[in-house]
Amino acid sequence: MPTHHEAQIGKGWVGAGAVFCREEGCPGWPRKVNLPFVNAARRSSLTQDLLLPSLLFAALGGMTWAVRGCSGYGAAAGCLFAGVTWGAAWWFLAHDPTGPQSRRYASGWIILAVAMGVSISGSRGWMQWPSFFDGHLQTNTGKGEFLPIPRAYGFVWLFVAGVPWAGIGACLLAWCASGQALRARDWGLRLACAFGVAFLARLLFDQLPDVFLPLHKTLAAQYADLQTNPNLRRLINDNRSAIMHLGFYLGCLLYEAFRRDWKNVTLIVSVGLVNGIGWAALQNWSWAKNFWPGANFNFWRCWESSGGISIGVAYGLAYFLVNRRRAEPERAAREVPAGNASPNLERFGLYLGLLLGLGLSIRSGLKGWANIYLGNESFWSAVLWKVIGPLLILGFAAAALRIRARPLPAGFQGDGFPHAYRLIWLVLITQNLLAQLVTGPWSSWNEVVFSIYYLLLFAISAVIIHHCHCLKSPELRLQS
Repeated sequence: MPTHHEAQIGKGWVGAGAVFCREEGCPGWPRKVNLPFVNAARRSSLTQDLLLPSLLFAALGGMTWAVRGCSGYGAAAGCLFAGVTWGAAWWFLAHDPTGPQSRRYASGWIILAVAMGVSISGSRGWMQWPSFFDGHLQTNTGKGEFLPIPRAYGFVWLFVAGVPWAGIGACLLAWCASGQALRARDWGLRLACAFGVAFLARLLFDQLPDVFLPLHKTLAAQYADLQTNPNLRRLINDNRSAIMHLGFYLGCLLYEAFRRDWKNVTLIVSVGLVNGIGWAALQNWSWAKNFWPGANFNFWRCWESSGGISIGVAYGLAYFLVNRRRAEPERAAREVPAGNASPNLERFGLYLGLLLGLGLSIRSGLKGWANIYLGNESFWSAVLWKVIGPLLILGFAAAALRIRARPLPAGFQGDGFPHAYRLIWLVLITQNLLAQLVTGPWSSWNEVVFSIYYLLLFAISAVIIHHCHCLKSPELRLQS
């Protein structure tokens, strides 16, 4: 844990091989701090706050985003699978078991926020853009009909899609920040900005088709005949949804800029831009078939895994930029942690996020397994709803009763989640078991390769989780 002296870099006196802390009130002021010690502290911060979070989020993204498109998942359900995993990992890394939270984004609501944000993004499609990288604008895939289009459109639309696909989760995560509490009218204005700009984006899309639909001016006749060109109907729907989601993202960003919450602005911008650039650069792995000609491999799942890694890196960078431990205790004391103000509500929010995210992920995973090995996915989907649905309701009720039976006092400054380490392992093991269930059958070498790949990513995630847990032990923190 950074000491007070480590926080004074840039504020102290720099001499030959030493830094002199000059802040009055510092224990032992004035005091000389050796530069080798300071440099070691900086390296430790880069490791603990940038390298490890980025590696963890990327490893989780590589697995969850590849599973996102597998049997039983897809669309919002698949994105929920990834979102709850990222949200739980962020919360666990940020959670401080020693008492008042030392990081700005550490609320138990983060799990639900990221899960829902990423899931909302998954409610739209993206299958009409990959062919742009081959210079094809698909008009009727069933008949093999397409028109030529510049490859640049592929980069543009994957960027437009990638920004809010990761960024909406960051927007909702920003809403969980500790700091000045918002009044009801402030929340109303925040939501009005988000949905208002999304609505404005929809209006602009409808009024300016030449701007938002590729080659609309030159292909107006084809766009007007959607029955003959069904892929253009899908393209219109996908582009419209992408622009509306981008509008929601920009509306959230606008509100945070208006209230000058620069931490939230940095969080939202960094996640969106990094992933937008990452997705555009990956090009849906359209280059793979030329790089490995004749290879019989599932390059599409490679793209999806890489897309998840891109999102993970974006969240890892954002974690470093906005969620490092607050060095000055007095600054943290002036802020009102969102969770500690209502510890019981925060506990319910965490359990709600875990139950909803894991419960629906388990249903989707079991449905996917049944579809692979038993067939008749629709039948098993209905059966699983009859089982998982009531269990979720019972789980919500049990969580509420537990909190009511063992309430924490308002303003509680202790650890509201003493079993955080168990909870993150619950998420990690559950999601990886589900990944193995829907990766098959093992008679297919492509599936075996991805199954082994997921095990490797699980090992990386497990080591980082255990390492970060050990660093949170009181003994190690006293030594740091």
